[in-house]
Amino acid sequence: AVPAVKPPPLSTEEEGVPPLPEAGWRAQRLKAVEIIGEMGTGVGEFNAPTGIGVDLHGSLYVADSNNHRIQRIMPTGDVFVFGSKPGNANGEMWGPMDVAIDPDGQSVFVAEQGNQRIQCFRYTGQYVGVMGGFSRPSGVAFDPEGMLWIADSGNQRVLRLNTKTGQFIGGMDKNAGLHRPTSLACDAFGNVHITDSVLMNVLRYSYSGKRLGGIADNRKLRNPGQIAVDGFGRIYIAETDADRLHVFDLRANSIATFDRLSTKQGNLSRPYGVALSSNGDIYVSDTGNHRVVRLAWE
Repeated sequence: AVPAVKPPPLSTEEEGVPPLPEAGWRAQRLKAVEIIGEMGTGVGEFNAPTGIGVDLHGSLYVADSNNHRIQRIMPTGDVFVFGSKPGNANGEMWGPMDVAIDPDGQSVFVAEQGNQRIQCFRYTGQYVGVMGGFSRPSGVAFDPEGMLWIADSGNQRVLRLNTKTGQFIGGMDKNAGLHRPTSLACDAFGNVHITDSVLMNVLRYSYSGKRLGGIADNRKLRNPGQIAVDGFGRIYIAETDADRLHVFDLRANSIATFDRLSTKQGNLSRPYGVALSSNGDIYVSDTGNHRVVRLAWE
C-alpha cells in the first residue's frame, strides 16, 4: 500500500528557486514529419493512444489504452508489445494511461487507471513488479535525479518515489493547491510541472513542494493532457479539448501551437500525450485519430 505523504507547506520565500532560462523566444512554427500507426488491434496499430515516452536509444513507448497494452516502437521500425493480455493479473493491463522509462533505459513504468496500480517491466517486456494503493493514477515521469513522480489523480496528490529502494521521499497534495493532477514532467532546473484537470492549468513546483507559478494563472487551458519540457525550458502541452499542441516558455509566454498536419492528413483530434527525444523529435499521441505524430521545428 502507498503510505500517506504529507507535503511540505507552501512557502513564499524565494531562496532556492532555481534560475530560469531567459524568456523571449520568438514565435516559432512546428511541422509534421511522420505519422505512426492507425486504428486497429494489430502490432503497430492503436486504439486511443494516451501517454507516450522515449528512451535514450530513441525507442518510442505508447500507452495503447483501449487495446490494454504498451507498444515499443524502435528506430528500426520493429515493434514490441508489453502486456500479456487485457486483465488484472501481474503482467496484464487494463487501461494503461501513461508510461515512463528510467534514465538507464532498463525499466519501464506503466500507470494503469483501470487496475489502479503502477507496473514495472524490463525494457525487454519481462514483468518485474507492481505497486497498488492508488486511485486512478494517470501520469508517471522521471526527474534528472532518477526519482519517479506519480500523478495519483483520484487521491489529489503527486508522489516522488525512489524506485531503487521502493521508498516515497516526497510529494504534494491538495494542501499544496492540487485538485486533480493528471500528468507531470520534470525539467533540468529543479522544477516539476503538473497538469491539473480541475484547475485547467499547469502548475510549477520545486521538488520540496514550493509553488512557483503556473502556465495559465491568468487564463484557462482547455483540458491539458500530458506535458514535456525540453532543455531550453520550453513546455509542450497537449491541449486536448483545443485539439492542439501548445508550447510555452517558463515565463508562461505562448510561443507556438500546432493543430493541422495537412489537407490530406487532417487535424489533430483530442491529442493527449507528448514526449521528446534526445535528438529533438517531438511526438504527440493524436488520440482521437488513433495515431502518433512526429513533429519538428521549422
